[in-house]
Amino acid sequence: MTVTFKRLFVLVFAAAALLLTSCADYDTSTNIYPSLVEIGPEGGQVTTTFVSNAKWTASSEQEGITFTPESGIAGTWTVTVTVPPSTLDVEKTWKVKLYAKYGSDGSIRYFTITQHPAR
Repeated sequence: MTVTFKRLFVLVFAAAALLLTSCADYDTSTNIYPSLVEIGPEGGQVTTTFVSNAKWTASSEQEGITFTPESGIAGTWTVTVTVPPSTLDVEKTWKVKLYAKYGSDGSIRYFTITQHPAR
């Protein structure tokens, strides 16, 4: 009877420990450098370094720019954005949203590109 009680106690203790560790909060952490860059009217490619501890995706509500990669897993990534040439005489701002998510927790960073006007 004592051995069975000890086994039951160890089993209950192990289950409680597993339950407590599985309920721990996990914070999605991200960083971006640089977050702002400038480019001339001729367009071209600009890069940023994105660091995340979770899966992530990139998106933009603006048409005309492309970026690679469009998604990734946890780690350090170089994201390259291709900006088209501009013939406008006004400044244009492009934004790429980098969103990482783990479980119900998420983190958003923006890579903002200011394109100077053609003169």
